[in-house]
Amino acid sequence: MIQSKRYNIIRRVLLPALLLSALPIFVWAHEFPTGRVIERVNCLKDDKQSYALYLPVNYTPEKRFPVIYAFDPGARGSLPVERFKEAAEKYNYIVVGSNNSRNGPGVPLSAIINALFDDTQARLAIDERRVYTTGFSGGARVAGMIAFASKGQIVGVIACGAGFPAEAKPAKDLPFAFYGIAGSDDFNLIEVRQLVRSLDSLGASTNLAIFEGDHSWPPTAACTEAVEWMELQAMKTGRRNRDDKLIAALLAKRSERVRAAEASQKTFDIYLEADALAKDFQGLANVAEFTAKAEQLKLSKEVKEGFKQEKTEEQLQQGYSRNFFAIRQRLREDDSRDVVMSELRAFLATLRKKAEAAAPGTERSVARRTLAEFWVSLMEESTQHRYNKKYVELTTALTLAAEIRPQNAQLFFNLARAQALAGRKKEAVESLRKAIEKGFANVEEIKNNPDLETVRAEKAYKQLIEMPSKKSASAAGDSNARRN
Repeated sequence: MIQSKRYNIIRRVLLPALLLSALPIFVWAHEFPTGRVIERVNCLKDDKQSYALYLPVNYTPEKRFPVIYAFDPGARGSLPVERFKEAAEKYNYIVVGSNNSRNGPGVPLSAIINALFDDTQARLAIDERRVYTTGFSGGARVAGMIAFASKGQIVGVIACGAGFPAEAKPAKDLPFAFYGIAGSDDFNLIEVRQLVRSLDSLGASTNLAIFEGDHSWPPTAACTEAVEWMELQAMKTGRRNRDDKLIAALLAKRSERVRAAEASQKTFDIYLEADALAKDFQGLANVAEFTAKAEQLKLSKEVKEGFKQEKTEEQLQQGYSRNFFAIRQRLREDDSRDVVMSELRAFLATLRKKAEAAAPGTERSVARRTLAEFWVSLMEESTQHRYNKKYVELTTALTLAAEIRPQNAQLFFNLARAQALAGRKKEAVESLRKAIEKGFANVEEIKNNPDLETVRAEKAYKQLIEMPSKKSASAAGDSNARRN
């Protein structure tokens, strides 16, 4: 519901801002240094709105440059700009990262997007034919939302760790190219993979990239490859001039990936690489060899088994997810709360054991993805409960999160705060003790955080605040002893 409301708002107010790209470049287009990340540029019309910025060394206001607008779920604008700056320098892109767009309640997303587009398109030499968006997790949904709202003014979306917003459905007339990226242990890998398959079946321009990692921004190399793919799409559509040297270089790079898969004798990987290469370079280079290879392998037993294995992983993760959220709902409704909580803890403990297995495999990978999914869900729920001052519900969500990451000192400190706000003094002190034992050593935060005001008179609390200082003193003593 919240996503849908935001999408409709942006659809109404975003287009005028995008159309500013047709305006002439102003004299202040020279004001920014090139070749380095600027972490904060305040918007001229609203200094509460800002963005991180990267301009390539070759940037000049006398030319127009493609731009990537980036959205992080934690409003960390410089993070995606850092990840994309290598590609930006190599292929002469502007990269803009919002410092205001973020996940959570109460975020004025339409105002943020308007300010971002208004300011950058008035101050920078942007090629209105080549405007792209990217984002990670909730930011990926924002990137997709803007692309749908723009009705063709956004020509490409690089979605990292998530797909479209809930109300946006795949369609044959998708007005932008879509590049999905997810980590091998990302709980949203299934979502991104299924979306790419669906779009591909509808004839859209798509690609899927998987990197070794979890739910996070992709590494720099993966971001660069995403931009290279967009360069190919731009040449196909005539949005940039054909560059035979670049096409040859990228084709050689991708061909080598097919050869590497062949050397490892992984038939499913060979098929995926050859099929993707053939589609990506169709119309740009002679790819008959790779088209034939993909067609030859498509009906092989190994390729069928590869797709079957992906399906098995998807079903297993979805089953775990249904089980967790069903028990979670019972926890809200069932009178036997302690019994249900014990069942939920046992379920999470079983998954955690699978996730910690030494040997790689389907069970370990799916367990890691699933636990990460539950963690993010509980963190988002916690944010919402705190915003609404529902401290009992906040305590429950953080208690479950602690079952997923039992060594997280900050989590136990946050749980202590929630329990104190909920009036559970003894539980708050106990959680505070666990936080300190697990490494939370910020004595000033313990002494001064207003959420803990209700427990400061407790005897056990007064004893606890000495623990971090004693630990620090002991560690210093051990260090001195080793030096001596």
